[in-house]
Amino acid sequence: MTPIFKRIAALLFVVFTLSISLLNTAYAQNIKNLRSFHNTQKSRVVIDTATKPNYATSLSANKAVFSVRVRDVANAKTAPTQVPLSSKSCITSISKKLDGDDVRYIFGLKDCSNPKAFVLAPSKDSKDYRIVLDFENGYSAFSSNSNSSSNTRTTTTITQTNSSVSSKVSTSSGTIDVNTPLATYERDLWIKYTTVGKGGARSMSPKNAQAYKNELTALRANYQKAKQQVASNKASANKSASKTKVQSTVTHDVEELVSDTSAPPVPVKATPISRPFIICIDPGHGGKDPGAIGRRGVREKNVTLAISKALVNYINSNKQFRGVFTRSSDIFIDLDRRSEIARRKKADLLISIHADSVESGSSTARGASILVLSENRASRENNKNIRNGSSKHLLGVGEVMDQSVGNPYLATALVDMSSTNSRSEGNLLAKEILNSLSRFTHVRKTSPISRSLAVLKAPDIPSLLIETGYLSNRYEEIQLNQPNYQKQIAYRIYLGIKSYYEKYPAQKIKSRQESYARTKNVKGKKSVTVKKGESLSIIARRYGTTVTAIKKLNNLNSTNVHVGQTIYIP
Repeated sequence: MTPIFKRIAALLFVVFTLSISLLNTAYAQNIKNLRSFHNTQKSRVVIDTATKPNYATSLSANKAVFSVRVRDVANAKTAPTQVPLSSKSCITSISKKLDGDDVRYIFGLKDCSNPKAFVLAPSKDSKDYRIVLDFENGYSAFSSNSNSSSNTRTTTTITQTNSSVSSKVSTSSGTIDVNTPLATYERDLWIKYTTVGKGGARSMSPKNAQAYKNELTALRANYQKAKQQVASNKASANKSASKTKVQSTVTHDVEELVSDTSAPPVPVKATPISRPFIICIDPGHGGKDPGAIGRRGVREKNVTLAISKALVNYINSNKQFRGVFTRSSDIFIDLDRRSEIARRKKADLLISIHADSVESGSSTARGASILVLSENRASRENNKNIRNGSSKHLLGVGEVMDQSVGNPYLATALVDMSSTNSRSEGNLLAKEILNSLSRFTHVRKTSPISRSLAVLKAPDIPSLLIETGYLSNRYEEIQLNQPNYQKQIAYRIYLGIKSYYEKYPAQKIKSRQESYARTKNVKGKKSVTVKKGESLSIIARRYGTTVTAIKKLNNLNSTNVHVGQTIYIP
C-alpha cells in the first residue's frame, strides 16, 4: 500500500470512529427533573428529559413494585432521585438504580391500580419531553346514602384480648371477619359492580348501581351484627379479661368528588386583521388586594389572572380579535383606572373576571353569573363626566364634545347616546356568554344582573363583570383552582364573545373613525329610542324619511334594530 493510500485509510478510520462517537452522543439524553403531583384519586410522577426518551416499564406479578428504565442517559449518575410523596398516595417509596448508562426508577406500591405510562412532546409551556407515570389509588369507599354528595373513608380497628374467640361470623353477606376493616369489604363490593373506563376511572351502570346499593346496605348491617356477635362471645368467654375496643373514624373528603376537568381545545395564535375588534380583559383584584380567599387558601386574584391569560390566548387565536390586559401580572390597580386603561388601549369591550364568595362562609351558593351596570349608576356617572369635563376623553365622542362647549344639551345627548348603546351591547354580550357557560358549568342566574360597580362605569365601552364561581363553595374552590377548569371557563367565555360578534353585526362598536363620523353627523338631529314592535321602516314613515337615509346617518349596515337602541332622524 502506497503512503498516500495509508493516509486516506487512516483518515477514514478517524472519521468513522468520530461518527460512531457522535452517533452515540446524539442518542444520549439528560434527565433534567423528577416531579410529582398528588390528589386523593391518583399520583402522577413526571420525568423531564432533554430529548425524546427511550424507555421501558415493568410491573411485578403482585403489583407491589413498578419500574421504569430510561436508556442511554448522559447524566445517569447525577440524575435526580428525590421526589416528594403524599401520605394519600399509593406510592410508598421511590429509589434510583444504575445499570451502565441506564437509569431505573423503582416504585414501591400499595393498593395501586395498574400504572399508566406515556410521553408528552415539548409544547409552548415546556421545552422538554416528559415521561408521565400515573398511579391511581385502587379504591374509594362510598357512602350508601344516595342523597349524600360526599365520599367517605372508613377505618375500623378492633383490639381483641381473648384470642380463643373467633373473629369470623357467617352472615347473609357471606363470612365476615371483624378483624378485616369494613372498607376492605366495601372496596371488593365496589370493584365487583364497576368497570374501568379508558381514562382509568371506575363507573357502574344504573342496574348495577341499584344492586350495589342494596348489597352495601346489607353488608354494613351484617358487619355491625358480626361485631356485636363477636363482642358478645368475648364477654361470655371471659367477662373480666376480655375487652373489645372499636374505634371508627369517618372522614369526608370533598376532593374525592371533584375530578380533574378535561382540557379544552388548544388555542393557536393568529395574525390579526388591520383593524381588529379589541377586547380588554381585566383580571379582578391583584397585588395587595387578594380578593376572596377560599377555605383551602385559594386566592381570587390568582384564579382571575389564570382565567384571563387563558381567555386572551383564545381571543388572539381569532384573526378578527385582539386581546389586551388591564394587568398581566400580580399588581394592584385602582378600580377607577381599569376603564381608563381599556380606553387608552382603544378597547371595544371590557370584561372583568372575578370569583364570588359569600361572607357568611356558606358553601351552598354556587355557579357563574354576569353583572352589568345599572341604569341609575350610568346616569350618575354620565352627569359627573359632563360636569368635570372628562367626557372629552370618551372614545367616539371626544372630538364632538370639543365642539359642544356652551351647548350642554348636545353634550348630554352625546354621552347618553354612547352610554345607552354601550349598556345595550353589554347586555347582549352577557346573554351570549351566559348561554355558552351554561353548556359547561352551573349558571347561578340565566340573565345579566344590574349592579352599581365602578369597573363597569365607562359610558363609551360595553363592560361586564363575570363571576366565574364561588370560592366559598368547597367544591367550586377546588374546580376554580384546576388549570383545565380555568381554561374551560376561558374557552366558554371566548365562544360567547365570538357568538355575539357574529350574531349582532349591527350592534358592534365601529372603529374610532366611524364613531367620530357618526357623532358628527348627529349633531343637532332628533333622536328616538326603538320600542318593542318597531322597525326602521315604521320609524321612517312616522318621521317622513327613508330607511336608506336613516341607515346612512346612523352608520347602520343592515335594517336590524333592537329595543332600546337610539336612532337619529335625518
